[in-house]
Amino acid sequence: MKVIILNAGVGNRLQPLTNTVPKCLIEISKKVTILDYQLENILKCDLNDIIILTGPFEEKIKEHIKTHYPNLKIQYIHNPKFKNTNYIYSLYLTNGKINDDIILLHGDLIFSNLLLKNIIQSGFSNCVLVNKDIPPPKKDFKAQIIDEKIEKIGVDVFGTNSAFLAPLYKLSKEFFLIWLEQIKIFIQNNLVNCYAEDALNEILDKVVLKPFFFKKLICMEIDDFQDLNYIRNFFKQ
Repeated sequence: MKVIILNAGVGNRLQPLTNTVPKCLIEISKKVTILDYQLENILKCDLNDIIILTGPFEEKIKEHIKTHYPNLKIQYIHNPKFKNTNYIYSLYLTNGKINDDIILLHGDLIFSNLLLKNIIQSGFSNCVLVNKDIPPPKKDFKAQIIDEKIEKIGVDVFGTNSAFLAPLYKLSKEFFLIWLEQIKIFIQNNLVNCYAEDALNEILDKVVLKPFFFKKLICMEIDDFQDLNYIRNFFKQ
């Protein structure tokens, strides 16, 4: 199984911290960055085939990995258009490089190691983390769920069937390649500033994506200083 980590974003909402380092190298506790936290959880699950999609400060990410994980071989895919595209373009650049089932996650996602283990060991071939026991947050992804199947994903998805979605996916190779073909169509039509999930929504009537429900375990994106302060206090406690 291959792991894809999306780290090509600029991180505008965390400036000035992201003026000199990528968001993934911001510390969330003493000498532990977001990327460190993710990699430790990934390695605990015996996953070591990792692709990191990079944007600004790619060399700093490479140097950090070389220093702290010298035995870990990472495949880097650089998005040279990171200033003018969303991560849909970064995923587009994985074309021809995926030959296995994948775990796909956003590079600012903090998640419990147990959640990753559970989603890997689940009987679902294609699923994503969903928490329906908390109020759907306005700024984060939500999923529209009907008959235990995800029908739509987006920030603007609301209603009685919507629930918080954390962007940590387990996908079969076949599923991801179908998604990638739809991403290619978006790129050909110059739809480079939308979410990759917008392309995914176009095929959710043809493929089955299941919600993997979780409750109390930590799983959140670090989008802004409010999120960053929350997670730093969480780890202090």
